[in-house]
Amino acid sequence: MGRNAIVAAMLATCLYMDVAAVQAQTLMSISTGGAKPAPVMHTPPADANDTPEEIAKDSARDLKGRRFYNRPGATRAQYDADWQACRLIARGSRTPSGSIPFFYNPAVMSPVAAGIGGGLGGLLADVIAEGKQRRINRQTCLLIRGWRMVEVPTAAAIRVEAMTDAERSRYFDTVVGATQVDGVVTERTSFVQIDDPAIRLDTPLAEAGTVFLGKKVDAASPLVLAPGEAAVVMAFRRTDPRSAGRSALVQLARHDVTGRDLVYRPKNWKKTGDKTVYDLSIGSSDRKAPYEVQVMRVTPGDYVIASTAVAAKVATTINCFGAPGFHVGPGEVAYIGDFMPVVNAKLANGTTTTKLFHTMNITDARRTLSVSQPTVSAALKPAALYNRATYACSAMTMDRWDISGVPPLPETLPVAAEGLR
Repeated sequence: MGRNAIVAAMLATCLYMDVAAVQAQTLMSISTGGAKPAPVMHTPPADANDTPEEIAKDSARDLKGRRFYNRPGATRAQYDADWQACRLIARGSRTPSGSIPFFYNPAVMSPVAAGIGGGLGGLLADVIAEGKQRRINRQTCLLIRGWRMVEVPTAAAIRVEAMTDAERSRYFDTVVGATQVDGVVTERTSFVQIDDPAIRLDTPLAEAGTVFLGKKVDAASPLVLAPGEAAVVMAFRRTDPRSAGRSALVQLARHDVTGRDLVYRPKNWKKTGDKTVYDLSIGSSDRKAPYEVQVMRVTPGDYVIASTAVAAKVATTINCFGAPGFHVGPGEVAYIGDFMPVVNAKLANGTTTTKLFHTMNITDARRTLSVSQPTVSAALKPAALYNRATYACSAMTMDRWDISGVPPLPETLPVAAEGLR
């Protein structure tokens, strides 16, 4: 069996491993910290190539005759700086906000290598950490930072390749900031889900849905929150025919809004009896239900919707470049939305999509809960969602997801707000 075939087989295995185990490896690898963790005081290994001259030389690898990056009005120095930042993020040694990840361990090159590699061996880790996937994540990072990838027509590419090194350098010094470019442009200007009339997110429910409070928990037994406890409520919605019978997954992770990183489970959590909820993997309990309300007990604090998946037991994409987040206080019951899984759904423009769509419909959640959990239904309030919560990237695919109409997390929080968290 060839190297690529082996990697493909191992990757397929990864996608169907136990959700909790893979999530622990992928999202929480080399975790340290606690309720208010301090960054691990490791300094990334010194890189002799990280001088401005060497950074410019390295960043030129993505400036070719046939393809280059462009942002109108930008300078070559700005491109070099963003390229280097994205390089460090993609290899796991910096967060999108620029800090050193809490879990960073200089013994490994990437959290991906430490996490997935620990479970599947060095071959897969090597491919992800060093190969094509890292380049894809670096490209995603640049696009999210406002750069456009330009694929140049063949004739123009030949002319650029024929230039001397000095001529080519001067050419790229100009073209990276040019307003007009010749070629096929790839850019990302929106990070919200597509708004397509073919996806009917708000089709009314014919009847109240089902309620899930956890494995082996009677959904009719009244839910009573303990002191210092809160609850998060979400629903899997299958009112569109193309969502019928589809399973889905939503992963939440505890977030430090001031440190701009996840809050990781400390290594000594068992010894100290730490009962803090650091992460939740919320999978479908009844994929045949048209409407499935999930109620999760959590530790009060801040959380992000770290990743989602459709028809898979593990999510391989993390929203580390910008995730929806929310805060839930002690005794609160916060509703974060309905999630509709569709597979190969044809859109109005003729294309197809496989995606977990999000919508807010608290009325349906309240009505469903009122049958078996009237107290929870009465206490249910919409979470104050915010966008653009960033943290260390530690999954195979790195991305950003914004919820339409939701404000961004402020760059600097008021002191009073920090004190409440």
